[in-house]
Amino acid sequence: MFKTGTFSKMCGLSADTLHHYEKMKILIPEYTDNDTRYRYYSAEQLLTVNKISALKDAGFSLKEIAGILNNKKDHHSLTDLLEEKALSLEKTLEQETERLKRLYTNIFLIKNGGVPLMNEITIKKTESVLAASLRRRFHKDFFDEELEEMWSKVNASIEKHKIKKSVPCLMIYHTGWWNFADDEKEDERYLDVEISEPVLKKFESDDEIRVYKLPAEEKMACVVHQGSFETIGNTFEVFFKWIRENKYVINGPLREIYHKGDWATDNPDEYITELQVPVK
Repeated sequence: MFKTGTFSKMCGLSADTLHHYEKMKILIPEYTDNDTRYRYYSAEQLLTVNKISALKDAGFSLKEIAGILNNKKDHHSLTDLLEEKALSLEKTLEQETERLKRLYTNIFLIKNGGVPLMNEITIKKTESVLAASLRRRFHKDFFDEELEEMWSKVNASIEKHKIKKSVPCLMIYHTGWWNFADDEKEDERYLDVEISEPVLKKFESDDEIRVYKLPAEEKMACVVHQGSFETIGNTFEVFFKWIRENKYVINGPLREIYHKGDWATDNPDEYITELQVPVK
């Protein structure tokens, strides 16, 4: 048998907490000396302390814990109760994770000036967005291989630094499949591409990876393409024709923002990609 002070040190609970648990009829001393009023606890009661800790971690109130322990639930029924609570918490966590993702998406969309109506070309203002990016120049023949490696490298760095991503991700074409300037002198066989994952916090970048704010734009021409990337060329042609006909001048690299892709659907016809280019 152990006095309150000794038992307190053994179980990691303060004497005041033990007295409170006694009043709540959660953990009653094994024996109380009638003359000295010293309270004594048994070694077996350490298991009760463990049960109380588990129930508190599971989110039960002290009143609920008192009811559970006083019902003399056996070990198996108590673990069943905790497992049931764990499943409930897991479901809640999944729901809150999805809610958090939607919140990050909405934050991005607000900074992005919203999403235009499908196939409607608009001019909007965008805010700066913090992103982890990797930029490379490579031959068009190695497009898929290069992008796979670039995305993998950026995401590995973000995970390594335990940084939360905002969504959606995007690509920036500094020169590429569609060159805008009439005096473009770049070798047409090569692409100058940057991939970007919006993030919530700046971190020290690795190797080629740069963490910086994509610039805000006062005038950003935008259009949304729904469908596979095999048909996106038609949307580009209409987009650039509209820019020329409305007397705008391209004033920066093209952005492809992936609002919905293969991570969300198996049907390429359901992909949603926003095209953006700053103009003046």
